[in-house]
Amino acid sequence: MVLKFCLYSIFKNLRFFERFFIIYLLAPASLGGAGLSFFRIGVLTGYQKLLTALLEVPTGFLADRRGRRLSLTVCFASYVAAFPLYALSAGREGALQLVVLAAAQTFFAVGEAFRTGTNKAIMLDWVDRTRPPGGATRLVGVTRFWSKVAAGVSALAGGLLLWRTASFAPLFWLAVLPAAAGVVLVRTYPAWLEGEYSRERGAATRLPWRTRLAALWAVPGIVLLFVQSVLFESQIKLAQHYLQPFLEFGLARRDVAVVGGIGAVLIGLYYLVQDGLGGISSRLAPRTEGLAGGGKRASAAIHATAATVVFGVAGSLLENWILAGILGFLVLAILQNLRRPIFVSRFNEVMDKPQRAATLSVESQARSLAFAILAPATGWVADAHGLAGVFLVLGVLLADAALLGRR
Repeated sequence: MVLKFCLYSIFKNLRFFERFFIIYLLAPASLGGAGLSFFRIGVLTGYQKLLTALLEVPTGFLADRRGRRLSLTVCFASYVAAFPLYALSAGREGALQLVVLAAAQTFFAVGEAFRTGTNKAIMLDWVDRTRPPGGATRLVGVTRFWSKVAAGVSALAGGLLLWRTASFAPLFWLAVLPAAAGVVLVRTYPAWLEGEYSRERGAATRLPWRTRLAALWAVPGIVLLFVQSVLFESQIKLAQHYLQPFLEFGLARRDVAVVGGIGAVLIGLYYLVQDGLGGISSRLAPRTEGLAGGGKRASAAIHATAATVVFGVAGSLLENWILAGILGFLVLAILQNLRRPIFVSRFNEVMDKPQRAATLSVESQARSLAFAILAPATGWVADAHGLAGVFLVLGVLLADAALLGRR
């Protein structure tokens, strides 16, 4: 099963367009892009996150009760529908382009809603039943390593393709193949991993879902852990949202083109390094947890360091220190991938086991809502005050997460 979990991570992250998606939305129609402002991009991506958030909890409960394999099948099938629509939007203009992009974002949001929480619920179920060495922290670290390797390789391949074709459309079309392979893969998962509801018939599993979910918040410290994770993950996601224009800005200062130029390959190489470091970091999460004296202390140190680094990135933008900013983004990738396996393991200790997918979906939903609210707001800040203003805002919010970790 570990091999299948790793293959899932690979197929999910072979999105050859992902590391160039914001560049695509910013690029003018003459270069095959959408030509949108930061604010409109924020609205478009915020819509996708908002729709995902609205669907996450219902789909999480559906996965727990009707089958987690079915949910992952719907997830990959939705990606298969979304990626061709992104390709068809390339080079179009006006209302038609926005309609096609909105339709693509809708299918992608549905796929994300059925995915979030479900695969980790399957993995945590497998961990509890088989008791592998290292437990959940090690398994999540291993699968996250392969997801980052796949993301880095797809970024480099996407950069090479964008360089040779000077077109964004092939990147979207190529991503359809691994998504289709994912549909086949999840159908090979054993039926006993559907979840506790499919195996147990006791009174506990017949409790109303509202009762079981309400009981989760009575666990001491769970709300603080939850809020802290939402603040951290949503801000890191937003920071990565603005990484692509940051890299494009740095290349433009050297008169290096991205669309049809060597700049696409350089961006792909950067992401290969970033995701490689992220993958290695996820494998080191169990050791980091041990050296720090537990998951709580490790998380607190990671949060404080991340806030400091984001303020540093803001300063690098103000002073036009591009290399320093790139180094800051690499450190953020390392910190995020160190933290996530530790958090999932801590969360698994307190969550309601039969409702793993739903509980993890609640956490993901909150992150999606935070992103949906902040994406248009930070887009407006970027249009009005530049990227430095955005990172000052993100730094303040990450500092709040670090302060919560000290409580």
